[in-house]
Amino acid sequence: MELKLPPHINFLCVEGVIGVGKTSLCAMLEREMGARLILEEVEGNPFLPKFYADRRAYAFQTQLWFLLARHRQLSGAVEQQDLFHSVTVSDYMFAKDYIFANMNLEDEELALYGHIARELETSVPRPDLVVYLQASTATLIRRIEKRGRDYEAGMDAEYIDELNRAYNNFFFHYTASPLLIINTNDLDFVDDSRDFHEVIEQIADAKPGSNFYNPLGAKDKQIAGGQGKW
Repeated sequence: MELKLPPHINFLCVEGVIGVGKTSLCAMLEREMGARLILEEVEGNPFLPKFYADRRAYAFQTQLWFLLARHRQLSGAVEQQDLFHSVTVSDYMFAKDYIFANMNLEDEELALYGHIARELETSVPRPDLVVYLQASTATLIRRIEKRGRDYEAGMDAEYIDELNRAYNNFFFHYTASPLLIINTNDLDFVDDSRDFHEVIEQIADAKPGSNFYNPLGAKDKQIAGGQGKW
């Protein structure tokens, strides 16, 4: 199935809490659309392992590194598209940086961060569509454990839950661009082509404002479809 986006969508951002599968989905969309792919430089942040070990001591350094890296990647992203890449797909959006800043920074640090972020934000393009992949905290923890990254091994389950609630709150109030919220608890778009096609259809059909997709659970899919690996 070939993904065809409406002509007004040139910049698509996929968002979600760590472990939800946003980078995997972006890579699949790149192959499906021949899009230009922008991936967040997570593993390049030298402060990240220290942050997971001691959030308070390394929060500001970690946050500032991400802010500058995200700005460098996204500023002028749409303008750099060429004849072979009509769409840019990113596994993050610049505005998500505020979620982490509000969670992890002290008041004075947050004020300084906010001043820098507002200056940088003016040169970052606004996405034409944001896809927010949503999942329960239990699902996120299970997926994080499954991929087995060393620097994520010591992540606190309470922090993941706090982050998950912060993301949900952020996107509940998000109105800056069209938004598609997908509940991924019962989706396996990486290994099941039918789930991937469902996601594609939802992206292609997204309307202005907020869109919601809550797919059938595994048992319901078996009843509805009558066959398959469900």
